[in-house]
Amino acid sequence: MSKDREMREMLQIQQHEEKPPGESWPRSEAPYRGEKCERNTSVSLTPGFSLLPALTQDFLSLRHCRHFPMLLDVTDKSEKPWDDIFLLLVIKSSPQNFERRQVLRQTWAEERSYWGKTIRRVFISGTRGSGEERRHLDQLLQEEGRTYGDLLQWDFTDSFYNLTLKQLLFLDWFQTRSRRCRFLMSGDDDIFANTDNMVEFLLSRHGNDGDQHLFVGESDGSV
Repeated sequence: MSKDREMREMLQIQQHEEKPPGESWPRSEAPYRGEKCERNTSVSLTPGFSLLPALTQDFLSLRHCRHFPMLLDVTDKSEKPWDDIFLLLVIKSSPQNFERRQVLRQTWAEERSYWGKTIRRVFISGTRGSGEERRHLDQLLQEEGRTYGDLLQWDFTDSFYNLTLKQLLFLDWFQTRSRRCRFLMSGDDDIFANTDNMVEFLLSRHGNDGDQHLFVGESDGSV
């Protein structure tokens, strides 16, 4: 873990009760709700497979899968029509990270309008644990989704190995749901981002109102 990420982990922000946002998205027209992809049991015959960590075994058994059933979709908490979203904040978050999501809802990921441009957010997640632990986490996530209307969850194991899968599942969802969104910001739930600066930067890109490709980011040298 980098020093910057360690510093962010150490930051503690006092939580307070928040009124749920007044707007969100209408229900999906065509989320994938089919059967879960079957495990490739043949990989268990690989020498040393049983000695691997459980998350690694899970990843190797399901790495051929590209589609997973959707467990939780954003809810429509507003009677207003679907508006033109300028910047959609797409935040990867594990089911157990409720406190992190609350901090983001109350700080930089707050849904609002800046310079007349609409900023929205969505958290994307998988599942964690098994048995009673998983059922408890799923129930908590469902209640959180009903309250805030900003959660997407799929039936795959939420781990470091599946970060790319999580992003691909979101893009599949995005194609059917957010055709009028101009820009996406993809990040994790342990970062801080200045969305005001993002909007100002994007508005400075004269001649590109989201209808042209634009990739902006920074590598920390570890990839």
